[in-house]
Amino acid sequence: MAVIPNGATWVRFPRFVGDAAMQLPVLRLLREIDAGPLVVWGPKTAVGLVADTWFCDAAVPDEGKPGPVAMAKLLRRHRAARSIHFPKSLRPALAAWLARVPERIGVDESLAGFFNTHSGPFWEADGPFLLRYHAVLKRRWPDLPPMPYADFDPGVAVDRPAGPYICLMPGSTWPSKAWPVAHYRALLLRARTEGFDVAVLGSPDEAATCAAVAGAEGLDLCGRTTLKEAAAWLRGSAGALGNDSGLSHLAAACGAPVLALYGATDPGGSTPWGPKSRALRREGILCAPCFKPDCFVPGHPCLAELGSDQVWSEFRALISG
Repeated sequence: MAVIPNGATWVRFPRFVGDAAMQLPVLRLLREIDAGPLVVWGPKTAVGLVADTWFCDAAVPDEGKPGPVAMAKLLRRHRAARSIHFPKSLRPALAAWLARVPERIGVDESLAGFFNTHSGPFWEADGPFLLRYHAVLKRRWPDLPPMPYADFDPGVAVDRPAGPYICLMPGSTWPSKAWPVAHYRALLLRARTEGFDVAVLGSPDEAATCAAVAGAEGLDLCGRTTLKEAAAWLRGSAGALGNDSGLSHLAAACGAPVLALYGATDPGGSTPWGPKSRALRREGILCAPCFKPDCFVPGHPCLAELGSDQVWSEFRALISG
């Protein structure tokens, strides 16, 4: 582990991959304005994404799930100059207050706003999530430049195909956010007929879904990559297609063309933040977005009615443009 610098800006990472990926543009912005040494801290998997990269000077993984007092001791020990904490949680804001960190920047949710020196709303704000973070940061830096794209390079090598390939990410934390496996499978076969290799990415608990999509024709990488290796696959791809999921956000952060499919959730806030990112949803479905983990309408029309031909046409145009 890199030496932890004293007097640094500490950026708290959340535990979900998508939320962590959305901190990467924040880190690039902090580099652009020279906010001093950057320390990223948080859950081990999320923090491991940026360890030994340009995006931070040190990465500090949590030991278990620390409480505010233990977190405050860490901040105090290293004389943190600033804490930036965008997870919608009280713990990091309270810890920074207990540690008497001079600048405490975060969102208002979970009562954290009472402990911040610079704070703003998240869920009650409008627009893309990254611009909501940007609005909070502007309370500290009024002349802040626009939020950049992350252009994240994980700095690891993977054994990619020699020719062009695409990445499919069929997993999702909510069943209501998942495009049907049969549609993913049909799209994979279409991509193969047009000369693309296809890598299927996912976490170990998505193994059955990924295997069903990959079949014998795709490269099933589910559970076989670290998060950094998954990022390397995404960065080198011709394009990535997924649900409203963590890997879709990571693909955008890596600069890949991304088409994210939306059903139960709203792309207005959470469209992946990248230079060639698009959201696609089925129009005219009155129950969407419902923001429910499980679909309550027979047939799951908001995603099932997005056919593989339509999605392939949109995706092909995106990666060819």
